[in-house]
Amino acid sequence: MDTDTDPLERIDVITARLYGEHGYPHQAWTRLRRESPVHWCEPPGYRPFWAITKHADITEVSTQPDKFRSAGRFILFPEAATLQGPTLEEAPPLRMLVNMDPPEHRDYRKLVSHWFTPRAIGHLEGRLEQITREIFDDLAKDGGTYECDFVREVAALQPLRMITEMLGIPREKEPFVLRVTNENFGIEDPEFQRQGDTRADRLGFLQEAFTYLSEIMAERRADPREDLTTVLATATFNGEPIPTFELFSLYFLVMVAGHDTTRNAISGGLLALLEHPDELEKLRRNPALVETATDEIVRWTTPVNHFARTATVDYELRGRHIKPGDSVALFYASANRDEEVFPDPFVFRIDRDPNPHLGFGVGEHFCLGAHLARLDLKVFFRQFAERVESIELAAPVQRLHASFVGGPKRMPIRYRLKPA
Repeated sequence: MDTDTDPLERIDVITARLYGEHGYPHQAWTRLRRESPVHWCEPPGYRPFWAITKHADITEVSTQPDKFRSAGRFILFPEAATLQGPTLEEAPPLRMLVNMDPPEHRDYRKLVSHWFTPRAIGHLEGRLEQITREIFDDLAKDGGTYECDFVREVAALQPLRMITEMLGIPREKEPFVLRVTNENFGIEDPEFQRQGDTRADRLGFLQEAFTYLSEIMAERRADPREDLTTVLATATFNGEPIPTFELFSLYFLVMVAGHDTTRNAISGGLLALLEHPDELEKLRRNPALVETATDEIVRWTTPVNHFARTATVDYELRGRHIKPGDSVALFYASANRDEEVFPDPFVFRIDRDPNPHLGFGVGEHFCLGAHLARLDLKVFFRQFAERVESIELAAPVQRLHASFVGGPKRMPIRYRLKPA
């Protein structure tokens, strides 16, 4: 298909396989922003939705939760992938912050938000520096030239180790947390998705996760510690213990989203630097540029590609009539290339400032872990810039087959780092 000349109704911005084969559909989004920024889509295998591709429009929708609710269809899943039983959109398997509306959303968010304030995250910087240094020390070995899969052996480790330590999850459980995370966000990827004919088969990783959460919650109630798991295990909501389903859903969100999106930003950020060697050299010469590079990496990679909302009222947006019950898909990665907001939006520039990207969302659902993610990225790329001697791709990059949270899933590199 020629995205520039084919009829608009044929443009595909949601099929997971295309994301895996070609990456984010920036060519298609560019045309939609220009010709049909509020675009009605009826792709095969999906319920119809409005594709919202402009920065201003996504902000307008996101800041009116009374008119566009998060509960219900909050991610666009293909109907075929739901198999037997209720669809994932009809009965989401979790009740998380991302599919709650005010005032409930604000009340549940308060249970953990004090752990993610700038002040609280600032206290973690020393430990994060140490974790990152240990990872680079192991990679560097004796300072020779080596190869590895950057996604699995490097990018995944730093944010995973930080969030599991905050939760008090023992290090030997890291592979379990990583596997569950891959199966959750890779539910449309042939490599990660579970096989089976029923919804329960495909979501079996959730049962495994909930079994573990039952064990660790019971441990903390019997033996409280200074960790986030203890906070959740002993928290109350309106004077009562948090209902189990909501408690486990909130914990699961922190556990998996607390590192996966940052992993994608780290791996996608390195890929951007490798594809723009002048910017890589600029960072090596001046590691202090990591302060602005962090937001440019988030803008460029936009790991969370979309969320969906459901209209509760008749609403007009750019002359299009959105009816109650209609789904609107907010494509943040498109907004982060909006020509009306970003000068030279298709130029990766680590000193870009200002940088009003929507990589962490906007409004009620602004990313709870944004401060932690920024710190992860700053520490990682500062140490990277100080220690890298040479680095290049050793084989083609493989991308995740997913239109919700995306990024590289394999990225073989050849490198040389300064030894410890």
